[in-house]
Formats: sequence, structure tokens, C-alpha cells
Amino acid sequence: MLVWPYTTEVRDGTEAGLIPPEPRPVDVGDTADLAGSRWRVTGYITGFLGGSEPPPEGLEILDVGFRVTPGDAEAAELLRNSCAFRAVDGQGRSWERTHLFSMRDFGEEAGDGAYGCTTGEGETIAPGQEQSIILSFLVPEDVVGDLRYEVTVDTSADPERPRPDALVFEAEELEE
Repeated sequence: MLVWPYTTEVRDGTEAGLIPPEPRPVDVGDTADLAGSRWRVTGYITGFLGGSEPPPEGLEILDVGFRVTPGDAEAAELLRNSCAFRAVDGQGRSWERTHLFSMRDFGEEAGDGAYGCTTGEGETIAPGQEQSIILSFLVPEDVVGDLRYEVTVDTSADPERPRPDALVFEAEELEE
């Protein structure tokens, strides 16, 4: 009798987006489906400043790339409305993306993951169209090689029950 109220609360909290979902791991080089879209990580680079001042000592600017393809119009809208990213280390510490280095140029084809996932022009990604998303994290230098990258997307447009789901990717360092 004690377990039933707890599991009900956990289920309801997860469906309402109050409790973060447990991310499903994705191996290096693999793709995975999330909320009707196909995801893959392309890798990460460190130290790309593009004319910006360097980060404070002991910190590293890290950029990680994703490719996402919504399967249909509903998946595209879910991406536009709810797309969140974190970098997570092996100790469970996490870092949200940073906007401190947002003036760097990643090219015209890079989409935006600031407030949902969109094209570089802020438009909804067309169904079947692959879109690159590049995110920047400011992290301690000593955790760079240990990081995994988590993406969370709501699986429902219902604001009362968004039912978020998550993936966590391992990524390889890219050559500059």
C-alpha cells in the first residue's frame, strides 16, 4: 500500500514535467528517436572563440553539434516548443548551455536551440528536413572528456501533461 501512492506521484510528476525523465543512452555514432524526431550527435570542439574573449581561467568553451530531423508536422512543433539541452559529467553534475559566446558565427545552416529547436532564422524545422543545432557550454577544463550531452523534448503539446522524454549522447571530439 505504501508504494502505490509514491509511484502514482512519480508518474504524475513526470507526465507534468515536474520530475525530469530518465534519459535513454545513445552510443557514439548512433541515432535515436525522440518525440517523433530522429537525433544524432555530430561531436564536439573546444576553444573556438571566433574573436570573443577567452573564458575565465579553469573554464573551457565547448560546442557540441546535433542533427535532428522531425518525422512530421507534430514532431516539428514539439521541437519548436520544447527542446532543452544539458552537459552532464560522470559524477552527475550538469551544465546548462551558455549564451556568453553567442556572437560567434557557426554558419548559415546552424539552427537555434535557445528556446526550442528551430532553423537559424527561428522558423519551425520542416518535416523530413535535417537541421543542425550547435550548443555552447562553459565547463571546467577537467570535465571536457567526461561529458555526455542530454536533450529533452516534450512528447505532448498538452501544457498540463507535456510528458517530456530525454536522450543522452556520448560524443567524440572533432578535429578543427
